[in-house]
Amino acid sequence: MSSREQKAKVRKWSPGCAAVMAAVALAGCGSGSSGHPATTHPTPPTSMKGTTTTGSESAAATAVINAWESAEQTLYGYLQAPWQQDRANLVAGETAGTLWPKLADYFVGPSLQSEQQFLVGVKMGQLNGPVTFNLGHPTVTAITPTSATVGGCIYDTGTTTADGKPGPTNLDGGGAGGYSGTWNLQLVGGSWKIGSFKTSSVTKC
Repeated sequence: MSSREQKAKVRKWSPGCAAVMAAVALAGCGSGSSGHPATTHPTPPTSMKGTTTTGSESAAATAVINAWESAEQTLYGYLQAPWQQDRANLVAGETAGTLWPKLADYFVGPSLQSEQQFLVGVKMGQLNGPVTFNLGHPTVTAITPTSATVGGCIYDTGTTTADGKPGPTNLDGGGAGGYSGTWNLQLVGGSWKIGSFKTSSVTKC
């Protein structure tokens, strides 16, 4: 969810916003706006465009991309899990942190809360997650020893409602959808994690 022009990922709120916000409260997530604020790096990353990277920079860029891909694959794994049990657990008082613990391995700060809220919205909205997804060809556009920026576009298909109809358009319903943007990663305890991101909807990547 992020500020992605107030959302564009598979990541946009479902129609029942009141139910979603109630669910967010149950899940132990903040009840702020649907998008999370973009954060700035204390030290501006060095652009990689038009520069020659050293071996260590190349290795770091590879680690960043691997972390980004793992983060998105983990998120989609939770999205594609059936909503029924997750919804029941949320209603029973289970928190997002305990329902989807692996998110904390790849997201931190505002982005972690945003993705938790996003999943709560999907599950409480009784939506079936995308059937397929394609992470495209992400690239590291800037990097420092402790921060990096990834640019990319993700495309997915098959989000539907509980009765099998195309999901709401703000969740890439109607068959397919995509979102393009940037993700800011930071090195936390030796691991790259997504700290913030900003995306917008696109018809096709």
